[in-house]
Amino acid sequence: MDQLLTIYKASAGSGKTFALAVEYILQLLMPRAEHEFEHTLAVTFTNKATAEMKGRILETLYGLKHNLPETQPYMEAIKKSTLSGSLSESFIRTQAGKALTAILHDYTHFRVETIDSFFQSVMRNLAREL
Repeated sequence: MDQLLTIYKASAGSGKTFALAVEYILQLLMPRAEHEFEHTLAVTFTNKATAEMKGRILETLYGLKHNLPETQPYMEAIKKSTLSGSLSESFIRTQAGKALTAILHDYTHFRVETIDSFFQSVMRNLAREL
């Protein structure tokens, strides 16, 4: 598995949540990757942003699976992505459903966190190691 670090820096209202949700969902849509969320961490600044991001990812996966019109911008962004290559809409919808089911059945590993909570978990783990 390739290690990837992507940082988005932009002002409020510039579409960061959309871009981050697309990136996160792309990781879940790759063939045999519906459990990729267990190895993916998204870090935000505030609890509000964390809740919004989690909600957006879940809503988008649901919408993609059920072909809801409000997720069409996500479908277009996913299809344009170089990561998705030439994935068909039906494959994207199927994978979105599988990823949604996987997340809902193992929600504790769905890691969208604030910077504070991430560093707290790092410190807890370091304390155990020491």
